[in-house]
Amino acid sequence: MLRTLLRWLLRIVAGLMLMIVVGLAAYAGYATWAWADIPVATLSERYGDDALQVATIDGLPIRYRLQGPPGRPVVALIHSHFLDMGMWDDWVDVLTPTYRVLRYDLAGHGLTGPDPSGRYGVDRDVELLRGLLDQLGIAHAHVVGSSLGGNIAFSFAARHPDRTDALVLVNSGGLKRKNSRGGGEIPAWADQVLPLIPPGALHRFLLWMAADDTAITAAVKTRFVDMFRRTGNRAAELERLRQFDTGDPEPLLAQVRSPTLILWGVDNPQLPVALADRFAGHLTRARQVAIRRYPGAGHLLPLERPQASARDTVDFLHHAAHKPAT
Repeated sequence: MLRTLLRWLLRIVAGLMLMIVVGLAAYAGYATWAWADIPVATLSERYGDDALQVATIDGLPIRYRLQGPPGRPVVALIHSHFLDMGMWDDWVDVLTPTYRVLRYDLAGHGLTGPDPSGRYGVDRDVELLRGLLDQLGIAHAHVVGSSLGGNIAFSFAARHPDRTDALVLVNSGGLKRKNSRGGGEIPAWADQVLPLIPPGALHRFLLWMAADDTAITAAVKTRFVDMFRRTGNRAAELERLRQFDTGDPEPLLAQVRSPTLILWGVDNPQLPVALADRFAGHLTRARQVAIRRYPGAGHLLPLERPQASARDTVDFLHHAAHKPAT
């Protein structure tokens, strides 16, 4: 009996030791992945093309693409938080026969990377957009923003009405909700934990944002994780979250004079579709306000309903009054 018990104990101990060794080896391999940044040069080779350009604005090398017929009206596309300009790929195909399309990676996102100034508020984003337009010689444009990009877009339109021909808000952020939180609530230990988030968790986050899972392809998932690992982006994301503050958006929205189109996914899990009407209600000075809703779509509308949302935008811009192209 004693021998039998000892044999079982030895087996248990051996099994535990094996599990510990395997676990440590697996963790070592995982930690190597988790902590390893991907250099921007590597990502530029992987996701770059002849259209990819760099403009240094106030010390920040912004990666952008400017595509479509020269001399046509310009449409500026501002992507969502955590994503990059690649989310607009399908929109560009629809827009470029008629428009000159500018898209770029925000600070702390995609290939652009961290802002040397350390500033990640919407005011800074508006400054950088203005600087990019100035450097490219674009006097005015139709401004389109998704989620965080919508917050930047309407803030730009309010502060630069003479440079905003029309405004398109796609599942826009910016309005306060009951569960809205400001910055400064991210604990210091998050800097160590964030790099340990595995790819699967990032994939699930994408799937949570989208109501249409088929839109989140393997290529979308891979790009999302790769850009997250761009050198400096993870720390920059935390800084943006720490500095996040919706401010007082209602007065800004009341200053918007441009014709405005609001696009919303009916099944948006992050920003309820009722917010579309709230945005419209605050746009009291806009020359025109229209809303388009998309059943079965969630927060990532340019990925979930790219053709329909892009065509609706083209139709709206075609009928909206705009200035001659520069």
